[in-house]
Amino acid sequence: MQGKLPDSPRYKTTMERLEATRRESQSGSEYWFAREIQGLLGYSEWRNFEGVIEKARAAMNANGVDPSHHIVGANKKVAVGSGALRKTSDHFLSRAACYLIAMNGDPVKPEIAAAQAYFAAQARARELDQQSSDDEKRLEMREKVKQSFKAVSGAAKQAGVKNSKQAVFHDARNQGLYGMSGRDVKALKGIGAKEIAFDRMGALELSAHDFQMNLAAETIEKENVRGEFQAIRKNREVAEKVRQTMIDSGSRPPEELPAAEPIKQVEKRVQSQKKLPKGPIA
Repeated sequence: MQGKLPDSPRYKTTMERLEATRRESQSGSEYWFAREIQGLLGYSEWRNFEGVIEKARAAMNANGVDPSHHIVGANKKVAVGSGALRKTSDHFLSRAACYLIAMNGDPVKPEIAAAQAYFAAQARARELDQQSSDDEKRLEMREKVKQSFKAVSGAAKQAGVKNSKQAVFHDARNQGLYGMSGRDVKALKGIGAKEIAFDRMGALELSAHDFQMNLAAETIEKENVRGEFQAIRKNREVAEKVRQTMIDSGSRPPEELPAAEPIKQVEKRVQSQKKLPKGPIA
């Protein structure tokens, strides 16, 4: 993960303390105790800090997020001067809650400024990690589709589909999945006529094609389909079933899935990320 935060000792101290007070549940979820970070963010009085927590809660509500998933009330016992224990209120805070608390805190406080930089950088790092994961998943699916395309092409050839009719055979998949030709799919999604449609598909759409081609290849072989017409018809029938399965499962039909960025851009981004030096945020 890469990021850049201020070099001020105060900033580093605040960030180190925030990281030191971070806890982890048995399920692996991160959380902080509000009273433990209260002082780290420059608030000497609990009631003032609770006001900032309420602002964070309100921000979540305004954005359609259930605050109860991020800010959970807790009771703790703390020692008082006589050595006795007194029950006091506290909150479990998720990383998202801490981020919003920092964003809604007093910007004059240097501790708040440090926390804002810390949580913003951490959030960005996680976005980059997610982007990297999505990119790699898409590249993996694109490679699988290449292999599936070869497999179903081979099955079609064995069934009697000549090389000159392979394009018609494969377009039957488009007719079944989208209800239109591959050319019309490109026009609908704004994909260039010379572009390879698979190179503009996201992971879900690629998965649909991968599944259809593998299923069609297996069906043609198992049912001993013979003849160009029969193979083309069977390919379309399988595609229609896959389309219906997508719709029945609650997914949008493939023609409604937006075109993804060109796969070459994804490949370049993944390669550039691999060249970056690894290390903690500094």
